[in-house]
Amino acid sequence: MPADPLVSVLLPVWNGERFLRAAIDSITAQTYGAFELIVIDDGSSDDSLAIAREAAAYDRRIVVLPLPHHGLPAALNAGIAAARGLYLARMDADDCAMPTRLAQQVAHLDAHPRCVVVGGAVEVVDAYETRLGVVRFPLAHAAIVDALAAGRSGFAHPAVLMRREPVVAAGGYRGSAFPSEDLDLWFRLTHHGEFANLDEPLLQYRRHPGAVGVRERGRQLAMTRALVAAARAARGQQPARHLWLRATAESGSAYHFECARIALRSGEQRAAIRHAWGAITSAPGWISPYGLLVVCFVPPRAVSLLSRLLTRFATS
Repeated sequence: MPADPLVSVLLPVWNGERFLRAAIDSITAQTYGAFELIVIDDGSSDDSLAIAREAAAYDRRIVVLPLPHHGLPAALNAGIAAARGLYLARMDADDCAMPTRLAQQVAHLDAHPRCVVVGGAVEVVDAYETRLGVVRFPLAHAAIVDALAAGRSGFAHPAVLMRREPVVAAGGYRGSAFPSEDLDLWFRLTHHGEFANLDEPLLQYRRHPGAVGVRERGRQLAMTRALVAAARAARGQQPARHLWLRATAESGSAYHFECARIALRSGEQRAAIRHAWGAITSAPGWISPYGLLVVCFVPPRAVSLLSRLLTRFATS
């Protein structure tokens, strides 16, 4: 293990044995080597802890932190407390980092002292690694802050690299904000420096029915609304007008619906149709997937125009 790793990669896992080994391998294969990988096991009942310990036996850069199950924010805060690096990289147990991810992000933070968080684009795949497309985020600080204040994604949380000192000064992650603990942290970090995203995909971002953003979709939307409303009020802004998609309580249909939307926006029509149909068969009484399936047969340029119009209306 490096005596003084510049980067501490925080990888929390709770019953994530299916994809964990690939996630760990994607970090140990990074072209940038001055890191420690902290795998925080949040009381898993499957083989996640054993997989992490096996990997640590072969790579001294890996630190395994076993904990009782207290949830994602608590696991992340434990990882931050154990971290030795000046930079904190987030990583999820079901994703894979691109080989040059850390090298690119470290170079950006080194070159931009005022930047406290740098993210990047992500290549989205489904549970079976079918490509759904690349999702990009605003690149400049002002555009990222505006997106957050409108309730849109400013970062892909598992693709960010952050300066440790501002994160600690901001109070780390708050359990009360779960499952939007990342959005809550971004709002507090706006007072500590600037944000940025790289335009190149840095992560293979996997969507599957067990993902937090799918499993906790309804709760996440409600928490996001509350956080955005509080942030806008603090900035003296009027409440945002949102076209929120109705969440379904059934994670299988929510998963298919999200995959279909991503694939449609990226021009992956066949994947979009397949997942839209999956959402319909999982929840026949949910009306939204039927509309999405119809849109799958609309010319891509018309879909792009409609998406821009809807975004403009939602943020006006």
